[in-house]
Amino acid sequence: MKSLNKEKGIPYYLQIKEILEERIFNNIYPVNSLMPSETVLAEEFGVTRATIRNALKELKNAGLIYTEKGKGTIIKSPKIEQSLLKFYSFGREFKNSPYDIGSKVISKEKITPTLDLTEKLQVDEKSFLFKVERLRLFNSIPMILETSYIPEYIAGNIINEDLENKSIYDLLEEKYGVKIIKAKEYIEPKISDEIEANLLEIPRQSPVFYTERITLAPGNKPVELRRSIIRGDKFKFYTELY
Repeated sequence: MKSLNKEKGIPYYLQIKEILEERIFNNIYPVNSLMPSETVLAEEFGVTRATIRNALKELKNAGLIYTEKGKGTIIKSPKIEQSLLKFYSFGREFKNSPYDIGSKVISKEKITPTLDLTEKLQVDEKSFLFKVERLRLFNSIPMILETSYIPEYIAGNIINEDLENKSIYDLLEEKYGVKIIKAKEYIEPKISDEIEANLLEIPRQSPVFYTERITLAPGNKPVELRRSIIRGDKFKFYTELY
């Protein structure tokens, strides 16, 4: 866990903001609980209340806390920011982070493709695909319901790999020699159905993001089709405009 380093050239309030943010993401300060008072935090970090106030202001601007009159400062459900400007992977993105990242395999099977899948993965209707459905977990909280379709000829034994602890992209590149160069992805809002809501532990008809990604190897050869249901209360996507 991070700690305040008074020898650093970084302002105290920014260091404290990062420490408190880490505590929120690690559920040390649970959602809907009260943040310790300015006085308590000032004593803990050995700084002034003004410094704590600036740190809390940063957390409020980040959408992690809010103030309710008569109660105090309350923890909000944190959202993970994801850039749309780069190829991202949940497993790779947080691989070396301090957070507890994991996956749970819901199902895996070998299937024959539908017409839609043959077109998007550029395979024959008599070929076989591996279908892998996983829950992606952040600090044991289900964040994404993810379904991957991979042609058997691309990675003939991937369905028997440790898909709860290993990244599909890492396996494709490191074990099956598939060089991933880019992906084409579509994102749209939708409302969760009963199955999605149960698996993601959210109320039925909650707002979620639906994404469909086609991952490509050299020559624009499709190597995976991935469909994801992403919790709208836990993620936000951003881009940069110039």
